[in-house]
Amino acid sequence: RYQYYLQVKKDVLDGRLLPSLEQGIRLAGLAVQADFGDYNQFESHDFLREYVLFPMDWTQDEAVLEELTQKVAQEHRTHSGITAAEAELMYINEVERLDGFGQETFPVKDNHGNDIHLGIFFMGIFIKNRIGRKTVIYRWNDIGNIAHNKSSIVLELINKEENVLFHT
Repeated sequence: RYQYYLQVKKDVLDGRLLPSLEQGIRLAGLAVQADFGDYNQFESHDFLREYVLFPMDWTQDEAVLEELTQKVAQEHRTHSGITAAEAELMYINEVERLDGFGQETFPVKDNHGNDIHLGIFFMGIFIKNRIGRKTVIYRWNDIGNIAHNKSSIVLELINKEENVLFHT
């Protein structure tokens, strides 16, 4: 549990999983509870300024960070009495609800040279276009073979007479 908590926390802080502002504050409050214990055992919460609470790509504006840190302290207060193990599990459960959890995506180009993202998840392989087109999903049942040759990846589909080509 603890190692899994550390991994998903790292994924959030590194920006691989992107929470909303409210989710980020909730996650930071749970992380502080898991890592430091109850709110009331500290005279001051100045140490939160030195602790990494938010994803790297969030704002670096001091005033905004100060406001967010105060919200984290309030969130931390609501979790008083929860053990570190419970806080870690609550953190994990919250992260599992984030968009993109359990998915690995890679930047590739389609046959026309357009930048897209090729992703892998438990149901199969998906393609996300940056333009906002609908995500295309190829389920594992529909994929007969996946082949690669140097920088090309080919999905050979079972029920269709087509192959889908990507360039890395």
